Amino acid sequence: MMDHRKKERISVKIVQSRALCLLCMILVLLVFSACSRKAQNTSGQSGQSGVPSSSESQDGAEQAGPDSGELQAVFFDVGKGDCILLTMGEDHVLLDTGYEETAPMIIGKLKEQGVESLDAMIITHYDKDHVGGAAGIAQAITVDRFYLPDYDGEADKCGDLIDLIQKKGLDSIRVSAKEQIVLGQAEIEVDPALVEYDPLEENDNDASLIIKIFYQDDEWLLPGDIEKEAIEVWLSENTQTFDIVKMPHHGRKEGNTKEFIENTDPSIAVITDSTEDEANKKVLKQLDKKNIPYYRSSVDGTITITGNGSGIYEVTKEE
Repeated sequence: MMDHRKKERISVKIVQSRALCLLCMILVLLVFSACSRKAQNTSGQSGQSGVPSSSESQDGAEQAGPDSGELQAVFFDVGKGDCILLTMGEDHVLLDTGYEETAPMIIGKLKEQGVESLDAMIITHYDKDHVGGAAGIAQAITVDRFYLPDYDGEADKCGDLIDLIQKKGLDSIRVSAKEQIVLGQAEIEVDPALVEYDPLEENDNDASLIIKIFYQDDEWLLPGDIEKEAIEVWLSENTQTFDIVKMPHHGRKEGNTKEFIENTDPSIAVITDSTEDEANKKVLKQLDKKNIPYYRSSVDGTITITGNGSGIYEVTKEE
């Protein structure tokens, strides 16, 4: 049975970048309509009833960083790939790194946000859309510790990173048991893969590390690119629900995706897809049917979610 009390306590504020010339007109409209607006998904992805209440402002200015009591996740738009900056206070963790060609952009974004060093870099699995930018970023931004999958990836995908770690003697852990990372007042739990990597099957996706974040009442799930087999293991073991869930494998549909959505029961879903390779429409319909608002890189660009530990979130979209 789903815990609908969780959804009832969630409040979401949406901030979306737009052209400056529209700013004044839209702000006036918001002032007059704020008292009567119904709950809605301003990304246009879910119009069902039961969506968390939201407010929207139009602001082309650069967004300030989170307060010390806020947990922030920036889902950088790297196309169909993952690169997520987790920040709380002065602590920063980078979860996956996008492609090799997107690394310069990510380095620039990190420096814009004042990130001079990373407490950790976590690589969920050795596919080029998750590990491709790792070596380049690690050469430009100091990384205190690397958390890596517990298998040997292909040299053309992760060789640059492994060579860098070995050459410079950098601190790294191959995750074979649960690891914990302190992120300000929050805790990141890095769980080992649910399915063992098989080089013959090349099941990198199913061998993804599973990332959970806990901050007071808020619970986040970032499960890499797990597919049907790993989802099946997840369904057999997991009994908790989550506030924020990154949908596995960029919104790809598996035979048990519906059960995964019901099992995790997210209040907000994030999909890191691209305009060339969009999320499966049936997955989007399943989210709509459950009244779960979702945000997609292909539509919303870089997505930033900021939470205060009490079920109140601000969602910023930078197209």
